[in-house]
Amino acid sequence: MAIQWPLLIFSVLLGITGGIFVFLGAGELKGKFKEVRFIGALIALACLAVGGCVSVLHMGHPERATHLLGNFGSGLSKELLVVALMGIVSLVYVVLAKKDYPGASKVFGILGAVLGLVLPVVAGASYLIAARPAWDSAALPLMYLGAGLAMGALLMCGLVLLRGNAKEDGGFALRIALAAVVIMAVTSVAYVVWIAIAPYQAPSRSIERLLAGDLAVMFWLGVVLVGLAAPMALTALACVKSTKGDAGSGLADPKKLAAFMFAAFACSVVGAVCLRVIMYGVGTSVESFILLAMPRGGRCRYVASPAPAKVRANHAASAPPVTEP
Repeated sequence: MAIQWPLLIFSVLLGITGGIFVFLGAGELKGKFKEVRFIGALIALACLAVGGCVSVLHMGHPERATHLLGNFGSGLSKELLVVALMGIVSLVYVVLAKKDYPGASKVFGILGAVLGLVLPVVAGASYLIAARPAWDSAALPLMYLGAGLAMGALLMCGLVLLRGNAKEDGGFALRIALAAVVIMAVTSVAYVVWIAIAPYQAPSRSIERLLAGDLAVMFWLGVVLVGLAAPMALTALACVKSTKGDAGSGLADPKKLAAFMFAAFACSVVGAVCLRVIMYGVGTSVESFILLAMPRGGRCRYVASPAPAKVRANHAASAPPVTEP
């Protein structure tokens, strides 16, 4: 399948937004990160706004995007609803963080964290299509979630170390970042495993394309080395160095640690983009999912195709009998 760059960029920016708010929500529960709440929420709101604008560019008629509001049963409509709720919460939280209303900030920070967990999952779930086996698994939205948590946490951890109270909050921020990077690695590996074991295997969506085929460079270099190994190594190194600070400080040079975090953030973004490109690359359809169906009570017929007989048999077994008028 061709790469849908507007949707790819949209999903990455949504992930960053969600990850930032999960990070800020954890801070609200612990009474931390007050110095970077405003700038973090502002970055999250900007990512959400830019992502929303970019996402409509894949439509032939972007002006008709509002038509999704008429069908909340579809995945895209649910995605639009969550994005709208996230936008409202983000805007309110930006105002509260700027004016310093502790109680209200805590409520909206936690609400934002909940939506931050839901946002990438809903975005990924909109791709669950039975006709595209490499996408039809919970591993895909979980991969979106893991990448979002890592990108948001790494970015915010860098801001805490650079502009926040590094001495008091740095250790907690680093632990969140490390946990998020581990989650990203686990969910990314889970999705790659799904590609390998997905039903109705075909050369176009085979794991061999990632391991030694046309997608191998992007997988091994972009995903494994840059997107997973580098963020994990940089975050682990920062955590180790943070325990070797000056006497009484308990933290090494915060600016150096912040540089590690920003580098890890950049690497995680590269990895997220590369894995999504691979996702589109293996997102080919099963040809036999060509079903011409009439409304309920009418007739339906199957079109012959070169797809596996197992698929045709499954569809035939579940289809209503064909009757002649």
